[in-house]
Amino acid sequence: MTEAQPVPVVIGTAGHIDHGKSALVEALCGTHPDRWQEEQERGITIDLGYAQLTYADGLEIGFVDVPGHEKLVRKMVAGATGMGAAMLVVASDDGVMTQTREHFEVLTLLGVDRGIVVISKADLADEDTMLLVEEEVHELIEGSSWENAQVVAVSSHAGTGLEELREALRTLALDARSKADPLLAFRMPVQRSFAIQGAGTVATGVCASGTLDEGQEVVAMPSGKSSRVRRVQVHGRSAGVAEPGLRTALNLPDLTKVDCDRGVVLVAPGSTKSGKLLRMTVSLLPDAPVLKHDSAVQILAGTSAVEARIFFGGDQSGTELFVDIEAEEEICLVPGQRCLLRRPSPAKNFGVARFLGFGKYRLKKRDAEERKWWQQMAAAIDDREALLLLLLETDQGSPKKPNDLASAMGWTVAGTTAMLDGLVKAKRVQQIGAAYIAAGSAQAMLGEVLGVVDNFRGKFPGRLLIPIQRFRDRLGKQGWKTLEKLADEQLETMGVKRRRGTHWELLGVEVPEEIIAAGQSLLAVVDQHGLTPPDWSEVVATSGLDADMADSARGYLVDSGQAVQPIEGLLFAFAKVNAFREAVVAQLESGGMDIPALRDQFQTTRKFVMPLLEYLDDCGVTERRGPNRLLRDANASLL
Repeated sequence: MTEAQPVPVVIGTAGHIDHGKSALVEALCGTHPDRWQEEQERGITIDLGYAQLTYADGLEIGFVDVPGHEKLVRKMVAGATGMGAAMLVVASDDGVMTQTREHFEVLTLLGVDRGIVVISKADLADEDTMLLVEEEVHELIEGSSWENAQVVAVSSHAGTGLEELREALRTLALDARSKADPLLAFRMPVQRSFAIQGAGTVATGVCASGTLDEGQEVVAMPSGKSSRVRRVQVHGRSAGVAEPGLRTALNLPDLTKVDCDRGVVLVAPGSTKSGKLLRMTVSLLPDAPVLKHDSAVQILAGTSAVEARIFFGGDQSGTELFVDIEAEEEICLVPGQRCLLRRPSPAKNFGVARFLGFGKYRLKKRDAEERKWWQQMAAAIDDREALLLLLLETDQGSPKKPNDLASAMGWTVAGTTAMLDGLVKAKRVQQIGAAYIAAGSAQAMLGEVLGVVDNFRGKFPGRLLIPIQRFRDRLGKQGWKTLEKLADEQLETMGVKRRRGTHWELLGVEVPEEIIAAGQSLLAVVDQHGLTPPDWSEVVATSGLDADMADSARGYLVDSGQAVQPIEGLLFAFAKVNAFREAVVAQLESGGMDIPALRDQFQTTRKFVMPLLEYLDDCGVTERRGPNRLLRDANASLL
């Protein structure tokens, strides 16, 4: 027997009630999709049914049969989730009916743009009636993505047209089959769940994206409960791995049937989010009911149906809207996902909504800047690189790690990292350690940093170090965090070099000769007074410098390490402070500190000894513990 080869696509039925959808599936597959006794007794489908068509060479196509009743559109949409293509069934004795039109509308709104139109019950109509029905069908699909769809007349009862339909379905399935996308994380909306004694819960559905191996963990969203996957089946057979486009069953022993009700989405851990405030775009149908601010709506997304209210946050008109939708319960969505937006009562489709992301609060007219960002995202929703760059620009362009970006988009961490690395090579993104930053943000920050550096150097031409507080003040909290995480070579391109303490080094500084000379005059004065310097005004007067030049010279001496300024107004020659450090270290290594002895040794007073001791604490030479000082690092730098 030829081994079955499931095609990664599910073909769904669609059409008016009692137009023969289930009978057609049974005629094709040999299995009736209606599994409930009530369905078989009443002859109508009231829930989703499943079957598969196997060809002689092993090729196998999965089917989902959906209800045709107008009150069961939610279940029809749940079945449409995961469809790669569809059979639109139109009975020859009825023609195109109300639910035919609505089902076709739902299919096109949800992006099911491949299909076959089947005119069923062909044995009940004469030639003229068949021509009339064909004309109605072509009128229905004209101007849509189905415009060139094949139309096949079939009688499930007599068997006519079935072989032609099987071949057409084979071609359709191969054309519409899903292709693995390494960027997308595993996601499977649950269509049905049940419990098996001794095995636990089984959840079924069509794998929407990504892959999942037996033994891996899966999370049920929005509850966040998780389970190891004990077994994976495809079309009722053990498969070992779940793949996109295949009707799949997962054995989840750590979850209950309630945990996996229809509407739940099974996802890879950390890959997807859920929420109640949905930021979306809406494309209204030409005949859509009037949609007003704060109207009640129903969101049909994946296999879930959620009651909600819609908010415009500004004056909007036309058929394209940008809205906030506040759901009554959490829902799990990924950016770009299509949802059906309906009026709850009387039920009618408004149009298709496209999910952008979860909001923290409803946007108002005053939120113009944030609205602009979301509208940029809406415009880029089908451009992955553009989306990634937009996400990098959030939070003032602060660095972001691949796992955070991936979870916001429903992507894999590996795929996101690969895309980021590609953007780094293209010089559109910069890497900062394990995080990434958009080149635009990095360039803007570079301009800010260079502005700070140039301004400081202009005001203080003799300085070799710049206080990092100047960067904090200019860049803000987030900007400073970003700057702080830059690699050393990136900082050096901005003219600064990281160093310990409250200052960074300025690169390429050429100190004017007059400041160097003034520094030597100032140093001679402070060196002469040892550790008992006079007031600063007296130091300036003794040096013969004017106040501005003395300030410039002082900054140069401190930055170059020739002098030490423990507090404002006190300046000591470095050699004298180093000698003081050696004396303190010797005391502590001998068993304890003797401040009077230090005073006597350096012929100074407590007024100067205490600031120097605190300076040694700041440098890491000593450490204050209560009333005592301990030796921390005898060789710690004083600069």
